Amino acid sequence: MSAKILTPLAAAALLAGCATPPQVVRAGDPAFAHGKTLALAPSAAEPGDRARPDQAAALVLGHLKARDARLADPASADYLLQVTFAALPKGVGVMRSKAGDWLADPKAGRRWGLRGPAYALSVTAIETRSGKAAFSATATERAHGEPAAAVDRLVTAALARP
Repeated sequence: MSAKILTPLAAAALLAGCATPPQVVRAGDPAFAHGKTLALAPSAAEPGDRARPDQAAALVLGHLKARDARLADPASADYLLQVTFAALPKGVGVMRSKAGDWLADPKAGRRWGLRGPAYALSVTAIETRSGKAAFSATATERAHGEPAAAVDRLVTAALARP
């Protein structure tokens, strides 16, 4: 009888360890877009590799439009948005700050010594008048499940209010 109870508990604990929230490195406040006009910066991605970046850009625009941002022509927009989504190879680290704090150390061993691949989404809002980044966020998570579902989780995490 104890095996009937312990097996599901062990499985639940193992699955809970896999479901960690995305890690986010952010500079600026996602409220920058309130009442402003936005445009997507042109992308240089290969045509065959546009599905997830287009999905990410559409989700980012949807989140920012919900905060009263409006779409505009790139020549007249207040901000240009750069949105990227990538599958990072295993062993790639992510820095938390310029001071050298690791968010994900590529040399540190993960559970059972595994260093798996990761998904990363980056959003940068460039002010068109000054050319400076008004907001930037990079959200990463260990690659698991479908990339399309990861894009949704990463956009939500990147644009969450701090």
